[in-house]
Amino acid sequence: MTRPRTPTGLANLLQRAHLRVTLLAIALVGVSLLVVALFSLRAYVSDNLQLAARMAAYNVEAPMVFGDRDAAREALAVLGHSQPIAAIHARDTRNAHFVSWEAPTSALRALEQAFARFALGGPSTAPVQFHGQPLGTVEVHGSGRDLLSFIGIGLLCVLLCVALSGLAALRMSRRASRRIAAPLQELARTISAARQARQFHVRVGGAGITELQQLGDDFNALLAELERWQAQLRQESESLEYLARHDPLTGLANRRRFQQELEERLLAASLENGRLAVLFIDGDDFKTINDELGHEAGDEVLRVTAHRLRAQVRDNDLIARLGGDEFAVVLGPFTDGEQASRVAGDILCAMRNPIALPGGRLVNTTLSIGIALYPRHGEDAASLVRAADTAMYRVKQGGRNDFRVAEPIRPTLGDSVS
Repeated sequence: MTRPRTPTGLANLLQRAHLRVTLLAIALVGVSLLVVALFSLRAYVSDNLQLAARMAAYNVEAPMVFGDRDAAREALAVLGHSQPIAAIHARDTRNAHFVSWEAPTSALRALEQAFARFALGGPSTAPVQFHGQPLGTVEVHGSGRDLLSFIGIGLLCVLLCVALSGLAALRMSRRASRRIAAPLQELARTISAARQARQFHVRVGGAGITELQQLGDDFNALLAELERWQAQLRQESESLEYLARHDPLTGLANRRRFQQELEERLLAASLENGRLAVLFIDGDDFKTINDELGHEAGDEVLRVTAHRLRAQVRDNDLIARLGGDEFAVVLGPFTDGEQASRVAGDILCAMRNPIALPGGRLVNTTLSIGIALYPRHGEDAASLVRAADTAMYRVKQGGRNDFRVAEPIRPTLGDSVS
């Protein structure tokens, strides 16, 4: 199974590309200069060999006239040691060998001669004459020593230039790569933060390259839109959550929240051996007000009633509108069995003041309240609400504008409520 290749960073790719291009360009320039210089040197060496051939012909002219081979050999040796020459051969008019000189052998002699034959072609020749009469010819074979030295030094210089240029190119490519890659890396981090952590408030910084700056500005604009969308969505979610748990008219808890919190408070009370009270409240004259004065007046009565209920309970007590003109209050935990009755009495007193309607008219309304205590009148939410509701209807039957405590399921000493 083939393992997936690990992705390479953009900065590394750019550095490698810059370095390769730079080294290749320098190498091509160096090799080109070396080839041009080599051809120039070849022409120069060929001209020198031709000049050396004429000098050799002049030096052996007299020895060939007198047939002095030793003098000719000595003259050729002097010339050969002073010039890059591999061998000199002198022949008479019959092409017979007269005298020769060859450079001392060395480890690179064969390589030098082979390179000389390849680079210089054949030997240089010159005629030997005395007063216009031909005496023979001189053949000069060049040495490739200077050419090899030049090529070696040239290659060394090219390698040195490539190394120095490579270091400079590496540093420059790193700077250029950072300049290009850094904004893209920051953009990648910002995208990751927005995608994974929903951090739409993060912004991409400025870049020194026009195209990258434009890309960053466009992405920042997109993030701003997403941030506004996120804030709007959060606001709508909070609004929906609030509406799902509150009554829109009075701002009190609704029936759903009342049921949830009552069960939670009952669980806590059972674990801590605490006591709670549920007050079931119903308006006495709301239907008449709503029918005779209209829904606007009825809504105002409900809002004022909710406000007066809040004023009579503690902050940690729960008040809910169950629907219509029905309200419920959860009190506790408490230790005083009379507290529920006192709160109910305070609520009835608060409702004695008339309610001012939007048109300036004043109306009076009263409440009927039923009280159920935990655990005296029930150990679950349904039992307590049913007991409080039953007590409230008994108040209605007894004349309204009063409160009544539910009948206990099982009498318990010390749980009397007046």
